[in-house]
Amino acid sequence: MKMNVNGISELVVEVESMDKAIEFWHQKLGFPIVDQWGYTDGGSATVDKSSIWATWLYVGGNTRLGLWLPRRFNEQEQVEKQKAISSWSNLFDEGGVHVHFALHVAIENVGEVLHVLQTEDIDYKVIVEEMDSQREYRIYFKDTEKNIIELYTRNMVETYKGVVIK
Repeated sequence: MKMNVNGISELVVEVESMDKAIEFWHQKLGFPIVDQWGYTDGGSATVDKSSIWATWLYVGGNTRLGLWLPRRFNEQEQVEKQKAISSWSNLFDEGGVHVHFALHVAIENVGEVLHVLQTEDIDYKVIVEEMDSQREYRIYFKDTEKNIIELYTRNMVETYKGVVIK
């Protein structure tokens, strides 16, 4: 394997009804809800639970499942979305017909992963964040079908240890 990844970090599926999706995934199948958020009218992310746009469920190991409602893009956003690597600060905000999935990469393998992307001449974008006094990397690129692939260093096992939102 050229890239040393540890499996799926997160997988996002588009849903038409958040209530029905939560009933199925959380209530019927029993996956715990670990995070939820929405969008304000201005497009900024919010944790306002009255306008849930995205729900995250912990599905075991290092993996979480995102349930996202369709996101309607204006013309300017559509142009930005079509770029090889969007200049949006958070590429995971793309939605609609396609959302994204993330593969977990150990932080010590970030350099190796970047080397592979560079060697293979694949356009990519790196976002570095400080979360809970730890550095996290999100590396985004698009496949041949323009699906967004994220390589993510967040350890979901540690992040969601003992966390359940009811």
